[in-house]
Amino acid sequence: MVLNSLLDVAYTCQNDDPWTDASLYSFLCDGVQIGFVPQSVWDAVQDCIKTVQAPLQCEGRTMTFAPTCSTKDARTEAINQVAQWLREQRRFPDPLDGWRNEQYGIYSLGPAQRPIIAFTLERSACALFGFATYGVHLTAYTPDHRIWVPKRAANKATWPGYYDNSVAGGITAGEMPFETMVRECEEEAGLDAALVRAHTHTASVITYFYKTPLGWRQPEMQYIYDLALPSNDIQLAPSDGEAESFELMDKDTILQRMFAGEFKPNCTLVLLDFFIRHGWLTPENEKDYSAIAALLHTPLRVPTP
Repeated sequence: MVLNSLLDVAYTCQNDDPWTDASLYSFLCDGVQIGFVPQSVWDAVQDCIKTVQAPLQCEGRTMTFAPTCSTKDARTEAINQVAQWLREQRRFPDPLDGWRNEQYGIYSLGPAQRPIIAFTLERSACALFGFATYGVHLTAYTPDHRIWVPKRAANKATWPGYYDNSVAGGITAGEMPFETMVRECEEEAGLDAALVRAHTHTASVITYFYKTPLGWRQPEMQYIYDLALPSNDIQLAPSDGEAESFELMDKDTILQRMFAGEFKPNCTLVLLDFFIRHGWLTPENEKDYSAIAALLHTPLRVPTP
């Protein structure tokens, strides 16, 4: 794949608007839409309800919890029961073959219309229902403005062999973003927690809708961090098998590999955000500057933290 512009690069990730897709069913929680359900999942969930009496309802074009399923714990049990049944029935190998045994927080609106975690769900199953998910991405860069870029391991379930952000990971239910970032830095890149805490700062938040090659809808919010390494001598190295290698790249090398389609799609948005914030991408040197900047903050229009 060869991309012709940075706007094309951005569109490899921000490539969807499920709100405009009339084929999707709505997943509601307490009357608030929080997800986007395709026909195949709608049909499969109806089968699950009939087979194991899962406390969900499918009426009209709306999927929701049964009235008896009104607490966070009850909803968590119900939606995970459905996900586990779908996995056991081999209904959706993609994405359920990537089962992680990690619970993600799914948000709705609580008292005073404030966002709350309404329930949690197995990470790999969130895409089935089009629920918004949350992660952290960090860019580690040297004093001479080179960026540490890992290559994803060849055995990764998703995007094997693609370039990634310096460190990244999903936020599990109950974990705060910065603590997630510190943990991921230790696990993925072998970085000392004290160094990360001393030199990392919160930089941004990006939001986008991603439609996977198989059509799963993934609204996502990423918390963005910068790690200004105090020395060129500090090395990032694979630690937990998520990456096969790390490489220092300058801006031009990163752009070349972006245009070649060698980066995982959402990682390009994180890097474009870094380029804008650090003055590498400006209205003077990029004709699509305003469009790119807007794409980095696409309104999800569902409850988020």
